[in-house]
Amino acid sequence: MVWDTYSKKAMTLRNRIAITFALLNFALLAIIFMVLYLLTRQYTYNEFFNRLEERAQIAAQAFLEKDELNQQIFEEVRRRHLRTLPQEQEFFYALGEEDLLPEALPEFLDASILGRIGEGEEVRYHYGQLSVAGIRYEDNQGIFATIVVAQDLYGQRKLINLLRLMLFILGAALLAVFLLGRWYAWHILLPIGQMIKKMKNINSSNLHLRLKEKTGRQDELKQLATTFNRMLDRIEAAIETQNLFIGNASHQIKNPLTAIIGEVETSMLKERSSTEYHHSLKVIGEEADRLGALVKQLIRMSYPDTGEGQDAKWRFDELILDLVEEFKETYPKAGISLEFSSLPSDPEKLLYRGYYHLIRIAIGNLLENAIKFSGNTIVKLKLDISDEKLAVSITDNGIGIPEEAQPHIFTPFFRADNAQGFPGYGVGLALADKVVKMHDGQLKLLSSQQKGTTFILELPF
Repeated sequence: MVWDTYSKKAMTLRNRIAITFALLNFALLAIIFMVLYLLTRQYTYNEFFNRLEERAQIAAQAFLEKDELNQQIFEEVRRRHLRTLPQEQEFFYALGEEDLLPEALPEFLDASILGRIGEGEEVRYHYGQLSVAGIRYEDNQGIFATIVVAQDLYGQRKLINLLRLMLFILGAALLAVFLLGRWYAWHILLPIGQMIKKMKNINSSNLHLRLKEKTGRQDELKQLATTFNRMLDRIEAAIETQNLFIGNASHQIKNPLTAIIGEVETSMLKERSSTEYHHSLKVIGEEADRLGALVKQLIRMSYPDTGEGQDAKWRFDELILDLVEEFKETYPKAGISLEFSSLPSDPEKLLYRGYYHLIRIAIGNLLENAIKFSGNTIVKLKLDISDEKLAVSITDNGIGIPEEAQPHIFTPFFRADNAQGFPGYGVGLALADKVVKMHDGQLKLLSSQQKGTTFILELPF
């Protein structure tokens, strides 16, 4: 089964989801039951206290007014009052004169409570398992405090049974919700298990495989599959580029090394004149310089992955100005026309956050190609900045790029047929494209053979 491919951690995740789900539901249900129990208990207490007050009223009538009632009324009162409650006791105290109060009161009663009753307050309280209710009663003999004490066995049993029922329901609900949560977690995590199984089958030999992206849904599982597939796209492209890179780099490095070794072997075959040795050393030096320049470009090619300096903010217009000044010194015969006509007046909008050194290399490579392939004629460099992005366009009037070569122009070491007579290794444009993509930008190409080329470098803010 797919689920068998899950590791112990995945199983723990399923249990963790189920336990969390069960505890949350248990806590919610416990709060509801607690509120319900407290309300029921309060209602039960009030109901029993009402009965005690009613019995206190009846007891007062039966005891204090017995001498004033005829026999029929008295018997009716006694009949209503005949059925006693568990541990029921009735107490009557004359109020108004302290010397009429008994010296020894029951342990559940004190003078302050009698005073409250005398002021007309209905007294209700619990003393252990007993419920106590007291009322003020007035007749022609004076003012009396009538106290009735009893135990609400029925109400207590009802509350205990309710509490037991709630605890049973809570336990059963906890178990049921946990099992339901485990099933639900299994159901939710099953597609992830299927993804993991397919991920494990993907390696460098079958990078063309992809996770299935279900149509018609935009949930996290589809986002996960889409993200993983895009990552595979980048890895596959990187490996293809790497393979091409290694093949081309080996070929490019081999040429100057072969020339150097051949020149050395030729020089050692026999004695030669100083002029011939000087010529051989010159050839070796030129090939060594060529090899050094190629290695330098290869190092630059790998540099963007270091992740240094991206948080720095700097003015983009100043980068362009510094770069143009540098190229005017390096290529004094070249003409560079600079246009800043559409820059914002706010200096803050000229600030850009990114890899200063790498962007400088990328624009420098584009500018160097424009000068090289245009025969030192005028090269136009224009900087446009808006709220959403900036664009650097570099235009030359050189040899242009053939249409069939344009789709491959950013491939490392690729060179168009009409560029073979110019110095270079086919690395500069590939590096520039890599730097721009690393900043989520675009490098666009507009070119016509024998008319010129325009590169547009766009970077979002």
